[in-house]
Amino acid sequence: MEIQRYDYLGNSSIGFYATITNNQAIYPPEFKEEKKEMFDVKSCETFINRTRLVGLFTAGNSNCILIPPGATDREKNKLEEAGINFQVIETIDNALGNLILANDKGAVISEKIEDKKEEVAEALDVPVTVASIAGVKNPGVCGEANSNGVLLHREADEDDAEKLKEALDVADVDIGTVDMGSPYIGSGLIATDKAVLTGENTTGPEVGRIDRTLMQE
Repeated sequence: MEIQRYDYLGNSSIGFYATITNNQAIYPPEFKEEKKEMFDVKSCETFINRTRLVGLFTAGNSNCILIPPGATDREKNKLEEAGINFQVIETIDNALGNLILANDKGAVISEKIEDKKEEVAEALDVPVTVASIAGVKNPGVCGEANSNGVLLHREADEDDAEKLKEALDVADVDIGTVDMGSPYIGSGLIATDKAVLTGENTTGPEVGRIDRTLMQE
């Protein structure tokens, strides 16, 4: 297991730029090859919604990556050619990376897309819970989860922690920050069960908490 730091094109908020699962990933153009290699999963390099903000607009798990209706035919063709299993979620609130926090055991979605709950559950093949974190209606940007644990917004309370622990079926839940104090964990962190990548501005103590929560043996 390993954890590394990386700024994508000088930006420490790398959670907004890539979506990684245990067996497939979507990266924007010019994402450093050695950082892709640390995850060792099937991947596709493409824009989504004509932007590099792949992680902002997509979310998913090993079963499927959900993409917004604004994804172009060219982008979808690239995903198909790379063998990425994906599904379009037709919704006006299309920043799916902000709205969905998922692992291979469960998913937590925003009330903003509650009408898509069954569709998300079927695509990801996991139970889906509607919840906020620390009063924020965008669970995807307020946490990062893998099969080991979930790291949450620093203002998440015990009720949040218990709900997320049950929804994602993980052993450990903790609160933390990334990028020198940002509570929006999902903006500065991407993880699989075996590897974690966070922004260059993430401090040693922040990395330590990420390691304890997500990188169990």
